[in-house]
Amino acid sequence: MGHQAIVDTTAGRETATPSLAVTRLTVTEFRCYARARIETDRRPVVLTGPNGAGKTNLLEAISFLAPGRGLRRATLAEIRRRQAPADALWGVAAEVETPSGSVAIGTGLEAAAGAPRRRAVRIDGKPAESQAALGSHVALTWLTPQQDRLFIEGSGNRRRFLDRLVFAFHADHAGHLAAYEAAMRDRARLLKEGRRDAGWLAALEETMAENGVAVAAARREVVERLRAADSVARFGGDTELFPRAELTLAGAVEDWLAEMPALAAEDRFRDRLATSRPLDAATATPVSAMVSSSAASQPASRRPSLSSRARSRIAAS
Repeated sequence: MGHQAIVDTTAGRETATPSLAVTRLTVTEFRCYARARIETDRRPVVLTGPNGAGKTNLLEAISFLAPGRGLRRATLAEIRRRQAPADALWGVAAEVETPSGSVAIGTGLEAAAGAPRRRAVRIDGKPAESQAALGSHVALTWLTPQQDRLFIEGSGNRRRFLDRLVFAFHADHAGHLAAYEAAMRDRARLLKEGRRDAGWLAALEETMAENGVAVAAARREVVERLRAADSVARFGGDTELFPRAELTLAGAVEDWLAEMPALAAEDRFRDRLATSRPLDAATATPVSAMVSSSAASQPASRRPSLSSRARSRIAAS
């Protein structure tokens, strides 16, 4: 296959059995691989090899077993092997052992006649409606060298990182997030074009309110989990062996959820969207986008963000 990555399954060592394991991975026309197949067991796996061997490419392939654009956030066209035939499509297939049993997952570029190319997903050989279906079977996150600036750069990267954590606890989070962002884009387009169809706008705002509150609620719940888990930093009684983080999630909808039930927050969000139509139509950045979205540009005062300030004076905003 031109490039080779060595798989070390740490044979002979006793390790905790993971609840989720990729036991077979096959990639086709993916990055540097024309075709590659790896089979492992449930033990931890280490990929070793020289620079350019394709180690990160295999990790990227695994990242496509979850919703989203993968660990490199590449476009669909960038993933295909450069030397691949013009009509070749890239693909990733895996056998995944989960707590509920084995599941076969396939995903890759799909080209249907008369339709734009898109990423298709199959679960146990059956087509899935969207990438969100992956969240019901696989929950994963990753840390890359680029993420050392997570608390220095813009809040969009922090929201994406938080959402990746949320996927692990809420399988429907990706679907809610996608529905919210799609409705927000459609509403912004209608307002920009001056098409004030009250019924159409109301339907989009209903979708935004319902899914936006679900997104905010899931994020709040996971941040609370992280706060509760912060106690693991105290390994030696009162001695702190690792900097402790202070985590906050700030945003209008998140604040409402701290004060009222979800249905009441939906009603307030829907009303706020309806009353802000004239202002949103006149501004490049709608003030009505009250829930953070990695696809939207929002004023800093309205952006829900995840911030952390470690006690070792490593600050983030």
